[in-house]
Amino acid sequence: MKIIPVFIAFFSISVFNGSAETTPNCVRASAGECLAYDVGTEGPLLCDAKVCRLYATFGNHYLAQELSHSKLEAIIPARSLVFAVDMDWFGYALYNRLRTHCALSKRLSGHCAIGVGFRLASLHYEGNERRSLSLAEDLTFLYQGRRTNLYAKGENLFDTGWRGICGERFKEPMRTTLGVQFLFSESVSCALESYWEEERNLFGRFGTCYDISKFQLRCGAMGPPISPTFGCGFLGRNFRLDLSARWIRNLGYALDCGIGYTFNKKESEVLLINE
Repeated sequence: MKIIPVFIAFFSISVFNGSAETTPNCVRASAGECLAYDVGTEGPLLCDAKVCRLYATFGNHYLAQELSHSKLEAIIPARSLVFAVDMDWFGYALYNRLRTHCALSKRLSGHCAIGVGFRLASLHYEGNERRSLSLAEDLTFLYQGRRTNLYAKGENLFDTGWRGICGERFKEPMRTTLGVQFLFSESVSCALESYWEEERNLFGRFGTCYDISKFQLRCGAMGPPISPTFGCGFLGRNFRLDLSARWIRNLGYALDCGIGYTFNKKESEVLLINE
């Protein structure tokens, strides 16, 4: 039996059954994929970004070359809101998915913030003459306490869907996520999330992060079925380097590495904040 047809069948099934899943960046992937630890465009704390930063993630599923993915994220804070954009790729020549996501986040008060995002997905698979496009909308709400952050996110609230080979139209299921993050200290935190999709069961995620000087240790789990995650990171003055691994039962490991760069803040901005 040739191995390439097996990969084609497996990847096509994973695309259609898991197309609602976003590709998490390396930091989030190592902390149970909890939104609270997303350092890119998906996180509820996007509204607190003060400087421009870039983050790139490169990963692989189950050590199969055909199941590789990559993601590039950029965050650009403005005077009254934060703009973010990312692009992620999953697959290979015969089957692949390309997504572009734009998000805006604004702080409404000292405790509340809101964000909105739009995601354009392009899907290609063998036998389809042209790429299938779909457009979806996301909405995020954040409430920040002294030691606790509460957040909610609705994904695919509006989705145009895409057409299959036979002309039928498929749509991403709407997903709702509720989460809470506990800040035990400046170096220790954990997050609990529950999410559900249309006509599907309830799922859960757990993640924790521990800072040791310039190092970060992260672990978590998600499911069912229960899938543990773990990773670490090194945080420099402008650069950061992260590694993560997720174990999926009966399939193997999904490995990720990430690198980020934070631009220096201008002196005029620092003086303005201090004033």
